[in-house]
Amino acid sequence: MLPDTTEVLVIGAGPTGLALSIALHQAGVDHVVVDRLAEGLNTSRAGVIHAQTLETLEP
Repeated sequence: MLPDTTEVLVIGAGPTGLALSIALHQAGVDHVVVDRLAEGLNTSRAGVIHAQTLETLEP
């Protein structure tokens, strides 16, 4: 269930959306990530994924 309010709504749980979500979390910004799929496809539609994005997503 989604909250009634949030500071930022991130649409899309691909690499870019997840990297943004991590940055928002680290900055203490209240946010919600939504995606049309219930589960990820383990793929990306991005033409390029920059090194900083990969570093952010790396565990």
